[in-house]
Amino acid sequence: MNFGHRIWIVYVKELIDILRDRRTLIAMIVVPIVLYPLLMLGSIQAVSTQTREFKDEKILLAVQDEVARRQVFQWLRDDEQVIAELQRQARARGSDEWDEVAAEDPALFEVVIPDDVGLEGRFDLDEGVRLRRIRLGVEIEVRHVEDPLQRQYVVSSKYDPEEVRSASAYRRFRAVLDRRAEWTRGDRLGHLGIPVVVIEPIVVQPTEVTTPGSMLGQILPLILVLMTITGAIYPAIDLTAGERERGTLETLMVCPVPVLDLVVGKFLVVTTVAIMGAALNLASVSATVYFGGFESVVGAPGDAAFPWGALPLILVSLIPFAILMSALMIAVCSFARTFKEAQNYITPVILAVLIPGGIAALPTSRLEGVMTVMPVANMVLLTKELLLGGELGASVVVLVLFSTSLYALAAIAVATRVFGTESVVFADTASLRSTFSRRLMRPAGRPTLSMAVLVVALLFPIWFYVQSGLQSAGDFAVVLRRTGQVMPIVFILVPLGVCAYFKVNIVGAFALGGPQGRYLAAAALLGLTAWVPAHALSVAQQSIVPMPAVLEASEEIMQTALANTRPWLALLLLALVPAVCEEFLFRGFLLGGLATVLRKWPAIICAGCVFGAFHFYVFKFPVTAILGVVLGYLCWQSRSIWPAVVMHALHNGITVSLNVWPGLSDVLGIGGVDPAAFLPLHLLVPACLLFVAGLLLVRRAGSWSPEDQLVVT
Repeated sequence: MNFGHRIWIVYVKELIDILRDRRTLIAMIVVPIVLYPLLMLGSIQAVSTQTREFKDEKILLAVQDEVARRQVFQWLRDDEQVIAELQRQARARGSDEWDEVAAEDPALFEVVIPDDVGLEGRFDLDEGVRLRRIRLGVEIEVRHVEDPLQRQYVVSSKYDPEEVRSASAYRRFRAVLDRRAEWTRGDRLGHLGIPVVVIEPIVVQPTEVTTPGSMLGQILPLILVLMTITGAIYPAIDLTAGERERGTLETLMVCPVPVLDLVVGKFLVVTTVAIMGAALNLASVSATVYFGGFESVVGAPGDAAFPWGALPLILVSLIPFAILMSALMIAVCSFARTFKEAQNYITPVILAVLIPGGIAALPTSRLEGVMTVMPVANMVLLTKELLLGGELGASVVVLVLFSTSLYALAAIAVATRVFGTESVVFADTASLRSTFSRRLMRPAGRPTLSMAVLVVALLFPIWFYVQSGLQSAGDFAVVLRRTGQVMPIVFILVPLGVCAYFKVNIVGAFALGGPQGRYLAAAALLGLTAWVPAHALSVAQQSIVPMPAVLEASEEIMQTALANTRPWLALLLLALVPAVCEEFLFRGFLLGGLATVLRKWPAIICAGCVFGAFHFYVFKFPVTAILGVVLGYLCWQSRSIWPAVVMHALHNGITVSLNVWPGLSDVLGIGGVDPAAFLPLHLLVPACLLFVAGLLLVRRAGSWSPEDQLVVT
């Protein structure tokens, strides 16, 4: 029975058991189908009811004295006449800006003086607003009383913007005053024989262009994230702590099935339920908006339509997030001995997810910079951008999905390690401390798959943050030096520390053994010629997908900076340091961990793809990943990273040399050749033939296999 068939049997068995449970069906199907229509209908009705109540409630407005009260009454009574006059003037100008405006009902304003509400005087109006005895306090000062054409009313309003009714009272009374001022201004100009347009040199006519799905774009992403987590909670608890509580976990673990197969089968069940829950929630929201007639409410006015086409893309983008949360839930719930204890463990996980999700849901958050690789936040922002119909670059979408998938792999690795630990499975007092206790660890020759994937997944966002922070310096020389200082710490010292803590042999973990001479010769041959086929692949790619303008500008800046950099420093920081650091991490640590489970080519290809992703340029990913595969093949065949280090250093060194020594291009006969064109045949053909010869030289010997691990006793 092969690996996939065993997983399929576990998956089908656990999925059937989960779907038989009524609580799962209720939480996954009934709740979203019933909940969203009720919430939308109820909330809209509540808003409508409150709006009507606010409009019909009396507004308690206090003024300083009786004279001011009579003036306010006069303004309120004249409001209908003012609106009629403003509408007439607007129509004369060919505008309909006042057609839908209605006058305020004077009967809804109860105008009082301080004595009527127990206040001591006019200067206590602000105190009355604070104590909520009145909604609005108004002080009126009249200037230039003698001349009607210059008479001016200075109205000071006191209201509480935090109190809904007080703020509403201010807006409504302010509208009355604005309409009165508009009418009075026109009337005075008419008496003076001056057209109104004389004092209106600029007429502003704003048009609100609402993004389709703007309201749902602020609410739905976080809801989908929470409902995806909710869908994963119950099956994760039932398949871990539930089985332990029922006493069936020990029986399952003694079956002749590898722990990895059990964990993958269980986690696929949790993922399936989580994705089904997310799909049902998304479908329920969409159906409620469409059939409930709420498209105009949550969408956009006018011709803008709700972005229904974005919904399938949103669902697809939720798949890696569902995988991440499912594996994380299984890992956390594996420590619980009872169903109730697992629920307590889940609570801080949900809170930890809400923090980045809440930050991403803020209106000012954007899918750029570090937010593209921040767990949870990047998925919320991606969903929001898809709903808002924003223009998303392919590189941003790929980076979000890849980073989330990498985190999901790390979570699976953690779940595998936790679920397969005896102290967690069989002990009555399972704890995180016992899982990572060095006393219980056995020495190993190479890192496990879970260890390698987890470390690399955690280093991915860290390296992204480091690169973003370093590039803020602006000066390329400064960025280059700082990168050379930080790279050994991130790519070598971190995995070294992990291996040392988990008792993994350093020589075996990083494949530091000495290679045969033929591999060093092959590495030199490949390193000296790889840049030629790499350039040809890049040119072929540009003929299909043009290079982004931003990347072209970045390349020009780098070439200019390299021309002004000391050659030895450029070779050290761009050739030697990256070659050693990257080979330690990708061809030593990561490839060694992958080889413990995967076969030769799947392991090499996976390591090469991760190597390409760590360069953060989607346009360069194909060429970089292919070079990573060649380096992985060289390491696998030679059972050492040193040939890969030699090839990597030579390849980068030639690229740097062509920039720091322009005369080298003339020697090779490529001076003045367009960078976006193929190299001359006199260089392309021999270089490609020598490159193939190097690959054939590597192929002739034996290869490394997982059985070659160094066992330390």
